[in-house]
Parts: sequence; structure tokens; C-alpha cells
Amino acid sequence: MQSAASSMEKTATRVARELGVPSRSLKVPWGSHPFPPPSKIDEKVAREARYNRLFVGMHQSRADAIAFGHHADDQVETAVMRLAQGSGVKGLAGMRPVRRWGMGNRQSDCYAFGEEGMHKWVVRPLLEVSKDRLLATCEANKLDYVNDPTNFQPDLTFRNSVRHILSGKDPVIPQGSSSETPIVDIQPSIAKLRAMAPDARPADQLREAVRLYGVRLEELESQVTGILARSRMPSAPSTLLLKSAALAEVTDEEVQLALVRRALRYTSYGPWGAIWAEAHGDHNVLRRVAMHLWSSTSSLSALKTNGAGTSRPEDLRRTFSAGAGVIMYPVTIQEERGTIHWRNAAPGDDHEVPGWIFARTPPHEKAGALPEAYARLDVTDALLDAYAAGRRVYAALYDCRFAVRFYLDRRTLEAFEDELRAENARIVIEADTRWVLPQVVLRRKSGEDKCLAKFVWNRPGWKDIRPKPLRQQGWIKMAFVRSLDAI
Repeated sequence: MQSAASSMEKTATRVARELGVPSRSLKVPWGSHPFPPPSKIDEKVAREARYNRLFVGMHQSRADAIAFGHHADDQVETAVMRLAQGSGVKGLAGMRPVRRWGMGNRQSDCYAFGEEGMHKWVVRPLLEVSKDRLLATCEANKLDYVNDPTNFQPDLTFRNSVRHILSGKDPVIPQGSSSETPIVDIQPSIAKLRAMAPDARPADQLREAVRLYGVRLEELESQVTGILARSRMPSAPSTLLLKSAALAEVTDEEVQLALVRRALRYTSYGPWGAIWAEAHGDHNVLRRVAMHLWSSTSSLSALKTNGAGTSRPEDLRRTFSAGAGVIMYPVTIQEERGTIHWRNAAPGDDHEVPGWIFARTPPHEKAGALPEAYARLDVTDALLDAYAAGRRVYAALYDCRFAVRFYLDRRTLEAFEDELRAENARIVIEADTRWVLPQVVLRRKSGEDKCLAKFVWNRPGWKDIRPKPLRQQGWIKMAFVRSLDAI
């Protein structure tokens, strides 16, 4: 991408050798799938390709975590950019010191990391250290380092232009007009951040403001974790069942929005960690969800408290969806049995309480819908290729929610291998039950289809449970892979 890349690689390799630690260099094969040809490269593509190579390096090294060298001034740049684009506390806190790598982005093959991304971590140990302090430490200890010359080209990217302005220089309009390089006035954002830390030295105000936002974000996430622990009840796999009474205790809007984001990310079929799975972080959408959950919860609690007579007061709550591929169902929970009832009526006795269940939207094949909305994955070719290559296990990520593993040997495939190779049948993972759980089906062009495996789960009193696997499904294992954790 740049002429200095070779010299930076040599410096990094030499320093690693001098320190006695292994090093690894990975090149981006531009023009080979999934990477575009050089003529199609822009800043976003280059960033995704860089992360692809880092992830591959982690996989090859069997590393569970990678440390990045982002420092406090990088944090300020990130916060200014996000504030200028309308972010809330989560955006203004900048980069997380520790975060899960995540599944990536479904719209980019080179930035898709699947289930493995849920088990990899990014750490940033230098986020509270200024760039000046780092450089001074390197100079004092005669530590070699490199400067990326493109960082000093303010017209190249939005971040570069922000860095240019933060250094006290006149604004420069970034090249192009994509969303990656928007033309915005960042001075109001800088002033707002400075106002957050009035007691800090002017040189430290921005860094201190971002640090304070980071502290606030950790407080929010801690509160959300506690609320979820108090309100959550056992439910069908991939769903989230919350008692309304515990939600009603939350009056801080920031906490409400943070809880909504966490719930959407957990139950969405968008890649975990992708902004789409959190309704794009759109505050208007998140507030609309919060309004449905909290206003209806408050009115229902009043009915429960003040209602008189033997007739059950009407429950005005309604099923709704507000993006991220998630639907919210109002339910009544029978606490003693842990079951739910689908009815538009307020709780009828002391053992029933109102609640909400977050679930994946039902699959659909409407015109214009994303292919992922169908919840159907044909794994035939990938299975045969893995078997031919001698692999013992083939793993598929279904609906960005479930890992489906096929343990391959001749005994498992010989029963229908001829059909598959003759293209008379396909092995498909598709939706089962209203919760869109995975089932593996042998779909035949002619003749009867055969179900090979269903997701095993057991919740007494719930419908569509599958307490035991099918007799023939020992070679297929399934697991829900999304996390409800803050990071």
C-alpha cells in the first residue's frame, strides 16, 4: 500500500530478533479472494484487510489475544470523530481496553471471522499513556520505533484530518466524500470534550475527558449486567426472557439504552460485534425500543397494583420490532414453573408476572430481504470438500447464532454420499420452531426428505422442546455461540 511498508516490516522483524521473540509477517494477496484488486482499495478496504491478516496470524500462532499499541491520543481522535458523528457514551469512551474480537461484518468476506472471533480477544494496554510519553520512553531507553508517514497526510482520511486539527493546524478536507471521510466541523466536539474536564491542564483536558467517558461506560455496563442478572429467567435457546418488574427499577435513560443494545446484540442474527446487530447504535431506534419496554411496563404495573375485582385487566402491550433482526414479545411468566403464556392480559395471580422475550425475527423471503433473513444454509459442497481433504471436522456458523459441527468419517457420509455427489440431494441447515433453532435436513430432489439432526434443549413446560437427539445425529453437534457479556 505504501513505500514505507517494507522498511517498517524490516524494523519490526529486527527488533523482535534482538528481543529474542518470534515474529510473523503476513502479506495481503490483493486480487485474490476475498481481497479486491489494487485498483479497488480504499481506506476501509485496507483496514479490513489488515485486520484479516492479524486474525490469520493469531489463528496460525494459536494465540487467544492480540495486543494493540493504541495510546491516549488515539483515544482522543476516536472520541472526537464519534462525537462529531452523533455518538453517545459508548462511542465517546473510545476504544475498549479489552474486547472480544467478534464475528466481523457479513458484507465483507475478508472481514468475516465467524465463531472463532468469539474466542479471540483484543487488548490495548497503552490507552491511558500519551504519545509524547511513549516517544520519550523510547528515546530514553534507545528503543527503535517507526512512524507511519501516511499519518501526516491530513487529506487522506477523516482520522488524519482530525489529528491535523488537534495539533493546532487549519482544517483540511479529506479526499472523497464517503462515510469513512465525512466533511464535518469538529471544533464543537473538541469544545464539548474540554468542558468535560475543566479542572485538568489544557494539554490534558481531551485525554481526561475521554478517560471519564470510559469510566462512565464501565459503570453503565456494570449496572446493565446487574439488571440482567436480576431480571433474566430461563428461556428457549437464543432468546432472552426478562421480568418487567426488574426493568421498571431502571429510570436512567443511558442505562436503558445500554441494556437494549446488549439485548439486541445477544438475540440478533447479525454478526456479534457488528453495529447492525445493535440497531446501528441509532439513538432514535434505541429510544423507541426503550419507550415500548418501559412505558408499557409502568402502565401494566399500575394495573396490577390498582386493579380491582375478579376480571383480569387488559394488557395493552404489543409485539414489536425495531431493527437488528430482533422481535420483542410481551408475555406473562408463571414464576413457579418458569413457563410463559402468550396472552394479551395482565397477570392473573401472585405467581404470574409480566415480562418480555427478545427473539430472532421469523425467517422470511420477502423481496429485497437480505439472504441471511432466510435462515437457510446449504453446506453440501463445503462438507464434501472437507471430507475429500481428509478433515475430521467441518464447522458451520448458522445464522450467526449457532455453531454446527459435522464429525466426518466414511461411516457418517456413506449412506447418502452418492446422492450428494450426483446432486440429487443437498444437506441444508434451516429453521426449526418459532425460535429459529437449527435443524439439519437432507433435501432430496425426489423421494422423502430426511431430518438428520435437531437442536437439543429441554425447558419443562415450554413447547417444541427436544430433550433427546435424533437416533442418527451423533455425528452432528450444535451449540449457541453468542455472548450476553459486556465485551
